[in-house]
Amino acid sequence: MKKANPIVLIIWGALCSSLCLYAVMLSSMTFAPSKSAPGAMGQVIALIAGSATVLSFLLRRLLLGGFTSGALNPDDPEQRGRFIAGHVVVFALSEGIGVLGLVNGLLSNGQGGSWLPYLGLSLALMLLHIPLPFRFKPAA
Repeated sequence: MKKANPIVLIIWGALCSSLCLYAVMLSSMTFAPSKSAPGAMGQVIALIAGSATVLSFLLRRLLLGGFTSGALNPDDPEQRGRFIAGHVVVFALSEGIGVLGLVNGLLSNGQGGSWLPYLGLSLALMLLHIPLPFRFKPAA
């Protein structure tokens, strides 16, 4: 069985652990009570998060499609950089949704409904984009 690229898995693990850190931070912080209604900024953040979700799948197909079809080989030293860079871009978009959740949580005084969906979506995307070896066909 083919082994996964350890560099990509280390990056993936670090980004997943940062999502958990965001959740711990927001759930343990103490905020002053606020009666203000959520503003338009929450809607803008939701729109950006939705766009980043779609873009992560499009860029995964564009940047890593050759590896999944078998046209490119992630074990080839000349193509390894493209493999790592493609995953970093896809992971960054997925992680960015968690950061948007952190920002939205801070803006809404830590209310769980304002940040939890973003962190959950971000973690789900990170799990969907994990670079498991069976997803990549060997090059012909």
